[in-house]
Formats: sequence, C-alpha cells, structure tokens
Amino acid sequence: MSRTTVLSTLLIALLVLPAQAAYSMKVVASMPKGSAGEKLTAKYPTNTKMSPCDGAAFDAVGFTVTYEATNATSKKVDRDIYFIMSNPEGRMAPRFLVLKKQGIGSSLISAFRADVSQLSAVEDVYIPRAENLSSSGPFTDVIISNAISLQGAGAGIWTLTGIVADGTSPNFSFDDPSSWDAWDTATIMLRKPWAGNQKQICE
Repeated sequence: MSRTTVLSTLLIALLVLPAQAAYSMKVVASMPKGSAGEKLTAKYPTNTKMSPCDGAAFDAVGFTVTYEATNATSKKVDRDIYFIMSNPEGRMAPRFLVLKKQGIGSSLISAFRADVSQLSAVEDVYIPRAENLSSSGPFTDVIISNAISLQGAGAGIWTLTGIVADGTSPNFSFDDPSSWDAWDTATIMLRKPWAGNQKQICE
C-alpha cells in the first residue's frame, strides 16, 4: 500500500469519527474585597482559600463556575448540572447543601441533604436542560451573585463540587464519579483544618 493510500485512508477514518462531547466543569472560590480572607498575613495557609473566622473582619466567600453540558455533535444540551456544598467532617448537620435554580434569571434555591443517599438526580439539578445556556459553548456563572456570609458556619474544610452528568441514566450515581462526564471541586477552609472541640464556628 502506497504512502498516499495510507494517508488517504487515515484522513477518511478521521472524518467519519463521531465528534466527542465537549463536557467540562470548573469551580473557583474567591474571597471578596474587604472580607477577612481577602488579604491574609504570612502565617496563614497559601494553597487553600481560607477565612480566619476570628471576628476581626467579615467572613465571606464567592464562587464562579464555568460549565458545558452540550454534545459536540448535536449541539444540544444533553447533560445535567449539579452544584453541591459539603462539610466533609460532618459536624454541621445536614452535611450537604444543594444549590439550584428554577430557570434563567431566577433566584438561587438551597436544599439540605443529610447524606449522599438523599441527593436526587431529578430534584437536585442546578438548572433545567432547556434553560441551560452552555449550548453555544462554555458558560460562566457567578453562582453566588452576592458573597456567602460565613458567620455561624462550622469550622473546618468546606467544598463546592460541580458535576456534569446524565441524571436520567440508570448508571448515574452521586457515589460513583465514573458515572460523571466532568466535575470539579473548590475547597475553602474556615478558621482551621478541622472542627475540633473548641471554637467550632465562624464568629
């Protein structure tokens, strides 16, 4: 087989291959201007966003997310989006806070879930597929339009996880990341890396 024939065969094979779905998720935490965690002194951790929760200034955090739930071939949204806050140590029950909207422009709604088994593929979708604006490419959303006040929140590690997945699939599970198409987690620390036995909340 000539080199030209081989190249032609490879080119044809590439042209007939189905386009891959462009699913993606990125979650970024930030400490708002003027908040306690905006400009920390050198004694504090640098690899994790944190707020000292010592009462010296207002403790707050904001989250920006960028996601795409669109099939690259059909150009249609065929995946669901989920955003779930969690306190892994579980001292502040219930452990999960689901964030969702009823549609474009609607207010953010939160729902508490005691454990993973109570998370719902149907009820906990962030936004209905018909209202998902990622059909034209990655969509960026300030998921918390105003920074979340951390006053009274439990000390320790908190996370916000964003998931792109087909919630209608029988194989989907919040307990199995292999059933997710894309996901990301942003981590913040409040006061210290664990709840401990004293000073367990943001003041």
